[in-house]
Amino acid sequence: MSRTLTVPVAFLIVILSVFSALIIASIFSALDPSILDGTTPSLSTYISMFVGQSFLIVPVLIYLNKKGAPILDSLRINIISKKTASAVLILSLGAMVISDEINILIEKIIPAPESFLQLEALLTPENPISMIILIITIVILAPVGEELLFRGFLQKFLEKTWGDVTKAILISSLFFAAIHFNPYWLIQIYFLGILLGYIAWKTESVIPAIIFHVVINGSSLLFTHLGESLESTLLWNGHVNPVILILGGYCFFTGMKQIQGVS
Repeated sequence: MSRTLTVPVAFLIVILSVFSALIIASIFSALDPSILDGTTPSLSTYISMFVGQSFLIVPVLIYLNKKGAPILDSLRINIISKKTASAVLILSLGAMVISDEINILIEKIIPAPESFLQLEALLTPENPISMIILIITIVILAPVGEELLFRGFLQKFLEKTWGDVTKAILISSLFFAAIHFNPYWLIQIYFLGILLGYIAWKTESVIPAIIFHVVINGSSLLFTHLGESLESTLLWNGHVNPVILILGGYCFFTGMKQIQGVS
């Protein structure tokens, strides 16, 4: 694949994938008047999200199939051991706690924009069917599609082409952060991308990155719904409970050490 694919074309394919997904989602969103009038999102809103995320990896698959490239190898899809999966799970739990505290600190310095209230409404649908679709989209489709696209396709290609893993991770992660179109979370998403990129490279598989991404997205969605009920347990004086933060730090460094030992 690297002999026929150039760096600009690789980035163009990723851009096409992202914007194709957005266009497909927009077509379905046009059926939902709540998008325009700011009312509670309806079922069609969540269907549009589902369809858009489902389409994210399609352009890359079409390209690889047309070029006759091995899809599993091109997307860095390799089976991992139970030990690696366990290490990634421990690491992701620790990262989840640390990222929560980082978000709290940033919000104290730079208050979240009002648009986040709309995002919270989007993440808390009242319709059970909408909730199921949201969970599948955010917790499964988004991690799988984004990791295959950025850590599987783009980063692996840049690693081989440039011969510089660090550069490949930093640039692909910056691109990953930019396509989320969320300036407020740009720094957090960028560093998350770097961590995901390192995990994918070190384990030689995109599967650990998917597991990590699933845990982060799943926990974020869970806390959005149970935040108030868990606040007394998780928070202390407006910050993550020190005991939980220490445990999170232990999990993070333990998981990272185990990942570094993967050969």
